[in-house]
Amino acid sequence: MPSSDVSERSSRRFFFKGRSKKKKSSKKANASPFQLMQSLGTGSMSPAGAITFVPSPTKLINFKMNFDAPPVKIRGNPKIFSRSDSSFIRVSDLDMDSEHTSCSTVQSEDAHPNFHHPAIDPPPGIETDEKEKWIALNDGDGAWSPIAPLAVSRLAALGLATSIDDCMWNPDRNTDKLLKKSNESDWMQNTFKPCQVSVEDPSHNHEVLVWTGTFSHSYYGSDLPAIRVAGVVDMSPQNLVELLVDSGRVKEYNKLSLGREDLVVFQNDMQEKGPFGCSVTKVMKSVSKPPMIRTNMVFVSVLHARELEDGSGFLIVTRAVHHPENEMGGSANVIKSEILMGVNLIRKINGADNQCLMINVNHIRSPMVPMMIAKKLGVSAAIGFVNDIRAAC
Repeated sequence: MPSSDVSERSSRRFFFKGRSKKKKSSKKANASPFQLMQSLGTGSMSPAGAITFVPSPTKLINFKMNFDAPPVKIRGNPKIFSRSDSSFIRVSDLDMDSEHTSCSTVQSEDAHPNFHHPAIDPPPGIETDEKEKWIALNDGDGAWSPIAPLAVSRLAALGLATSIDDCMWNPDRNTDKLLKKSNESDWMQNTFKPCQVSVEDPSHNHEVLVWTGTFSHSYYGSDLPAIRVAGVVDMSPQNLVELLVDSGRVKEYNKLSLGREDLVVFQNDMQEKGPFGCSVTKVMKSVSKPPMIRTNMVFVSVLHARELEDGSGFLIVTRAVHHPENEMGGSANVIKSEILMGVNLIRKINGADNQCLMINVNHIRSPMVPMMIAKKLGVSAAIGFVNDIRAAC
């Protein structure tokens, strides 16, 4: 078995959540594992998974157990973590310091970089960058990694914060004029506020507001422009989020799409709570055929969709996923592009059940697009997406 893979243990081991304390040296330091086990007592596990432990009478007086930590969900038949088969995402901008961020229910010697905590180790096929941190989303066989739920939660928090950070964004000329003329209570003036919005002037419902900005961090892709757009859509928030999440319906609003498939589905129900909260969380691959380009554009991304905590709408975030198979060679007729940050913030409109405000953030890297025209193409694509959604209503 390759050294990069972690072999399954032949015997079952159970650990409670929390850090283990260092033990002082004792006269029994050289005792065999069997002797140590006998000195503590005996244990057994029922077919239903219940664990019982009977302390040794000679050690009962010294026996202590800490039940302060919450119970850990123990998986039977733990999977092997295979770097060559796992999917990775960048997390340097998600405030996940590897020294203090670890999601492990195993002893430290059994915790693995990327799988249990962020690490600079990149996926196979990508050069190491000391500034970048990575985590593996899965174990290579479909099951989520222990660190994945935390990383996805941080990604959602960053996506929401980015979409309503008015200090980051600069309106284009047309948007600036519309904002100066609009009523303070109208949706145009409230796209940066975390609440439901109102439509005071329906004549503005066909408008698409546009902002551009850059990320202040110095990590991967920070030199590329980001685009923010907002517009009213004649569809209920629930129906719109269902449309955007369903990979089988992409061609209803994206005429350039050649299809989108779900590669790994971690959760598929926003009404049922799981390790990723009440959400739809999955890895997907989309292929499109841009106009005037002979090659296809491919995106492999993780998608996370959930309802906002205040009940004012829904949030969808996406980020590029790197899988070793996608980094090793590939067809010359394919452009491997990356969604560095994708956000769809869908807000309810007061008194309009069949309308919603859609706020999108696009931060995309495509190696075939020159920097000098990346902003222009990005703005055009972002506006076109809103109008395509409107046409699908």
